[in-house]
Amino acid sequence: MRLDKFKIKKILLISLTNIGDVVLTFPVMDILKRDFPDAKFSIVVGPKAESLLKNNPHLDNLYLFNKHQSGFKMLNWIWQLRKERFDMVIDLRNTAIPFLLGAKHRTPLVKRKARNVHMKEKHLGRLKTVYDYKEKEVKSCILFVGEKDKQYVKELIYKNIGDQKFIIIAPGAADFAKRWPAESFVCAGDVLAQKVKVVLIGGNQDREVADQVTSLMRAKVINLCGQTNLVQSAELIKHSQFVLTNDSAPMHLASYLNIPTLVVFGPTSPQQYGPW
Repeated sequence: MRLDKFKIKKILLISLTNIGDVVLTFPVMDILKRDFPDAKFSIVVGPKAESLLKNNPHLDNLYLFNKHQSGFKMLNWIWQLRKERFDMVIDLRNTAIPFLLGAKHRTPLVKRKARNVHMKEKHLGRLKTVYDYKEKEVKSCILFVGEKDKQYVKELIYKNIGDQKFIIIAPGAADFAKRWPAESFVCAGDVLAQKVKVVLIGGNQDREVADQVTSLMRAKVINLCGQTNLVQSAELIKHSQFVLTNDSAPMHLASYLNIPTLVVFGPTSPQQYGPW
């Protein structure tokens, strides 16, 4: 179906649940914001990623997808979305939701199987099934950091690092199978600390491993684990020289921000989920 860009007034993008997976869909969001600047733009994400996009001025609405809710509540949730009368629905979860919403332009129910293709490219390919965008440079804009968060990170850097260059180590990961042993991060950290300041980051759930790395390293390390939220972590990564991490959210944030990244992979495929 031919798409008339000027008739697209309301767009819904259905993203994913895990934080890193949602960041992998940011390039799709950036293209839609670039090519449909006047359209109202709404996003669906899982609860884990809510804080990453909450209060984002680039979005008109942020809807939470609870895959564990009852069938009745799910149908009611879909019915409320249907009332919005979206002109275009891009579903990166590959569900029947676009069909149920009745959008004129929507991703198909059946997706093409592609092996050993990076997830970023899969998502962009999914967008192409609805909108044949032009392959040209796109500004990374969907990750918004407010002035309050920027100021907090600026003060955090000034207080703990000063004007020195620094690299980041993110030793945590939601899946323990993806974690490089703490002792390995200690060895790498001691080598890196000979040349540059080393900063540890992560969420509250990563404090135990970050404290372990801090206590075992011979060199002095700055442990900021648990002191930043998601967008503040992104801002901190933006100011760093390099990131050493597991296959986790910091890897994808660093990729989106074009920060050099070294990633240790375990059970997942770097061809599909590696730095991009």
